[in-house]
Amino acid sequence: MDDPKQLGYGYEPEDKLLIEIQGCVKQCKPKWVFCPCPQGGKGLIEDSIFIVRRHKIFWVVQLCKSDVIAYKEVSPQFMDIFSEVIVGSPRIFVEFDRCHRITEWITIQDKECCPDKPPHCKPPVNYYQADF
Repeated sequence: MDDPKQLGYGYEPEDKLLIEIQGCVKQCKPKWVFCPCPQGGKGLIEDSIFIVRRHKIFWVVQLCKSDVIAYKEVSPQFMDIFSEVIVGSPRIFVEFDRCHRITEWITIQDKECCPDKPPHCKPPVNYYQADF
């Protein structure tokens, strides 16, 4: 099912990029299998990698308990700001379109609520805000 002709896609630029990213993923993560999602999808991610290809950076994710991969082209600034957040987050949720491009993503930080302890009046050290 990894043959581009069997995927049911035409050869539009988005599809060619997806096929190219799929080839890169197979080289570094051979156990990842590609499952097409012509309607798009969403879910928590199990694993992720950053791929540099043709002077572009791609964040590629594999969804939990599935053979679905999705990707997002990112900038060096994105890497500077968010790579530590992505690597350090216990859970990340993504939504992607029919071409498997990530359109939205959210990091889920598990926090401990201790009402018997007063909060510290310090701003969070790792506070990030993103505009989608």
